[in-house]
Formats: sequence, C-alpha cells, structure tokens
Amino acid sequence: MKKINVFITICSICLGLSILFSSCGTTSGVEKEENKEKEKTEEIAKEDTEKNKKEEPSEPVIEEPVVIDPPNVAFAKNLQEELKNGSVEGAIKLFEDIPQELQNDEEIKLILSSLYISNGEYDKANQVAQELLEQDPENIQAMELLSVSAKAAGDTKNYKSMNKKILETDPYNAQANILQGEEYALNRKYKLARDSFSKALKNEPNNSDALYGYALMSYYQDDLRSAKSACQKVLDQTPQDSQALAFMGKLAAEDNNYLRATKYTIEALKYDPDNYSYYLDLGSYYDNQGKIDDAAKAWTKAAELEPDYFLPYAYLAGAYDSHDNYQEALKNYYMVIQTNPKYYYAYESAAILEYHTGNYEQAIKLFNIAYSYSKSYSYKLMIAASYFKQNDSFNAKKTITEVLKTLDRDSTEYNMARMFGDTYSRNAETTLLGKINKEDNSTKKGKMLFYMGLYYEIFGSKELAQDYYAKVAGMKAPMFFEYRIAKWGLEE
Repeated sequence: MKKINVFITICSICLGLSILFSSCGTTSGVEKEENKEKEKTEEIAKEDTEKNKKEEPSEPVIEEPVVIDPPNVAFAKNLQEELKNGSVEGAIKLFEDIPQELQNDEEIKLILSSLYISNGEYDKANQVAQELLEQDPENIQAMELLSVSAKAAGDTKNYKSMNKKILETDPYNAQANILQGEEYALNRKYKLARDSFSKALKNEPNNSDALYGYALMSYYQDDLRSAKSACQKVLDQTPQDSQALAFMGKLAAEDNNYLRATKYTIEALKYDPDNYSYYLDLGSYYDNQGKIDDAAKAWTKAAELEPDYFLPYAYLAGAYDSHDNYQEALKNYYMVIQTNPKYYYAYESAAILEYHTGNYEQAIKLFNIAYSYSKSYSYKLMIAASYFKQNDSFNAKKTITEVLKTLDRDSTEYNMARMFGDTYSRNAETTLLGKINKEDNSTKKGKMLFYMGLYYEIFGSKELAQDYYAKVAGMKAPMFFEYRIAKWGLEE
C-alpha cells in the first residue's frame, strides 16, 4: 500500500497560512520605513545632481535598508525551509525557541505533533495532540494525529478506538477511511477495503492515497477497468508517481500487453531506481516477450538490490533452465537454496539437472533433501535410479525397500517400486502394465509410463525405454517433473 505522510502535507499548507497571517501585521510598518528611506534617498540624489553640475561627476553610494523579520515570521520561514529540505529533526529543534505569540497556536501544534510522528516520537506526538483535544474535544485533526500515531506505534487497540471515534463524527473522513482501508487490505478483506477507500474519495475525490488504494483493491477483485481509471487519476495529478506507473504496468500485463507494461515500468524506475520489485516485474515482462537477455539483466539487478531474497534467483534459474542454459540455471538454483533453504522445489529442480548432466552423487543428495520436505515416492525412485546408474545396486535396492514401506500394497506405485527392487518377473510386468493402462488420472499414468521407460533404460532395453518416453513426451501440458527427463531420454 502506498505510504505518504498526509500530515506533513497538511502542515505545509498550515505553515503557508501561518506565514501569510503573521506577515499581515508587519507589512505596513516596514512599508512606511521604506518610503521614508526612499524619499530621503531621492533628496540626496537630487542635491548631488545639482552639485555634480559644478564638480566632476561621481556615483553616490546608497545603502540598502535592512529589513528584519519579526520573530514569528522568522520562525515560520525557518520552519518552512527545514520542511522543504526534509529535515524533520531540524524542524523539531526550532520549537525549542518558538516565539511566545506562537506557543499556543493550534496549527503550529498540529505541525509539531505530526513532526514527532514522522520522527518516531509517538509519546510526544500524543501529548501534543491530547492537549489540543482538551481544548477542543471535537478537533478532528488532533484525532487523526492520534490515530496515525497509534497505528505507527503498533498500538492496535488505541488506533481502532480513535479511528472509530473519527468515523462516528465524520463518516467520510478521508484519512480515517484510508487507514481503515489499509487495515482491511492487510487482512485480505478487499471488498471492505475498497468501500473504505470509496468513502474517502467522496470527501476528497483527488486524494492520491485513496485513489491508489481503490485501484489496488479493484485489481484484487478483478475489476481491471476501475483499477485503471483510478490509477490514471493518480498519474494525471502526479505523472512522476513511480508506484502508480508500475501498477499501470501490471494492468497492461494483465491484458498481455507486455510492451506497454515494460514502458510503464521503465518510466517508474526513472523515479525509483532502487526498487527491486519493479525489476522483478520488468524481467517478467521481458521474458514474456522472449527477451531472455533483458529479462536476466532485470532479475540480476533485483538480486543485487535484495541479495538475501530468493525470488530473483528463482526467476533467473527458471529462465535459464527453460532455455537449456543448465550451468547458469544450476548456479541460480543453488542461490535459491542458500537464500531460502525451505523452498524444496529448488532442490528438486537442481537434482533433475544434476541427474541430467550425470552428476548422480549430487542428484542423490538433492533428491534426499527434497524428500525430507515432501514425502514423494518419485524422489525415492529417482534416488534408486541414480544408484543403479553408478552400479550401486545395494544402495539402490535399500532405497526401494524404504519406499515400499510407505506405499499401499495394492497401488500401481507399489508394483512399480517392486519392479525396480526385485528380480525381473514377466508376470509382475504384465500385471503392472495392466494397472497402468487402466489408470484414469493422466498425471499418475504419465509418471508410471516414465518409470517403465526408466526401468528399461537402466536394465538395458533402450528401444523399449524410448517407446515409453515417447508416450510421456506426447502428453499435453504434463504437470510432473519426470516429463523433462523423458524428453531428454529421447534425445540420447
């Protein structure tokens, strides 16, 4: 969710009003002094002109009058300068010497409370806001400050209590509805969240936080038209809003317009060049255009920005793997394992590639780790196959014995494992093939056809192995990892 300090914006407006207000009481006096100086200067200039008719000409030296701002105006200008420079601590420090006539000013206190929130000094922010509420129990701005402060401090109870109080007084209060919308969104209550953002927009139709929130919740509810319309309003107001630009990229990608999605995201990166999530998205858009090199550059940049996060490596591994660059794919699978050891799919994918490249010892290690996360008989059969490939029938059969204990004796999987572990039996083969042919589940049937091919490959019948691999390779959209190994088997 977009995070903008609304109260600093409010305070900047208040500050401008304070400056204008405080300046009004001093302008006339300054003008009188300036006029006197001006008249005096003109008289001197006139006398010098007459005198210079008789003497050699020389330019008169005129000293500019020095205008000193009253304390309240000086304070307001200094405060505005600190806020302009983004120095929250510097702005707070100014309040140590605040002029007496501003000490009880409501707008100035609102500014101070919001500055404390921005600086993480929530107790001090609350103290100032409470003082304002004691003076005026219906001061909505003070309530808003207390609500924001409580949420920032993680005080859920007080945050909800204050937000409820605000909405009871002002049901369409923009800030309170935005905060409530964000709360709903965090709890995946997207419809309620969108309703809250919608209420905020009734009061402030151009509020960018509410517009962006409404757009995002519409996206989650598959209302892409409303999402695009609201996000475009944000960009109409602030064309350099990187988050809105990136979101428009996502919406373009939803329409499969990856070229437009790429353009939006590149534009977003101009204003937020270190946002790793933008690079993740950009890589996906390039990948969908078949631009693997550009995709790899984007994901590599994302990995540089967030080196301890696994997702960029997962994207890189998958992209390299699908383009048969197995060396780079393996390198990135191992980075996934390093950064997210519990992501067992990386062990599976790396094991498959190690098996394919003939590194059976490493494949066994990886399949074993994958099995520790997901008790799939497939991993055990691949471990046994790897042992057989190394001519280690003892450990191969030991592995088969272990997996048999976990399988239903009447299942096709059990009969398949028995085929690998027992001495060949024509009757056992016939019974197994009968069960495979009767199988209705395409995934299960495909896996069994693969292991029949693998069995024949290991035990010396290449022609039969390729017949079964061809049946697997001919399946549409298979959802099991053995499919890849079957295709490789046909290439040998």
